[in-house]
Amino acid sequence: MASKRNATKPDAPDWSLSEQQRTAIDLLVTGKNLQDTADAVGVQRSTVSLWVHHHPGFQAALHTRRQELWADLADGLRALAPKAVQVLAQALDGDEAVPAAIHVLKACGLYGGVAAPRGETDPQVLAAAMQVADDARQHAAEDAALTIQRKAYDRSLAGLHSGLGLA
Repeated sequence: MASKRNATKPDAPDWSLSEQQRTAIDLLVTGKNLQDTADAVGVQRSTVSLWVHHHPGFQAALHTRRQELWADLADGLRALAPKAVQVLAQALDGDEAVPAAIHVLKACGLYGGVAAPRGETDPQVLAAAMQVADDARQHAAEDAALTIQRKAYDRSLAGLHSGLGLA
């Protein structure tokens, strides 16, 4: 995806986001789907999809925001951990609140673990990865044709070797 140029670093793309894009990120991280997000910010669904899948600046900001929200949630759950441990300690003689305590411990990553959201947060890295993937797609047929030619050449050489008794 084309980007503006950074005024302070002319060789670096400017991945700054519009107000619509920042609002879209807030909506997406709260669980809105692409269509609802597009409607709320006044663009087509395909525009939001383009941002999500092909705009490194948007992707990086979305990943960063998700990671920030996850960290806040994890902190809130960690605050519940002492209570959950107390419930478990009190419930050793019975099983009244054990399932709830175990759920809190699982959510804190202290029992079984829950994976935190991941994703590259540097738009330069995302843009480079997209460029590499695009290049690979564009040259896949050419690479396959070269591989087929090499294999045919190798078979021809093997046939020559065996025909000359060099095998």
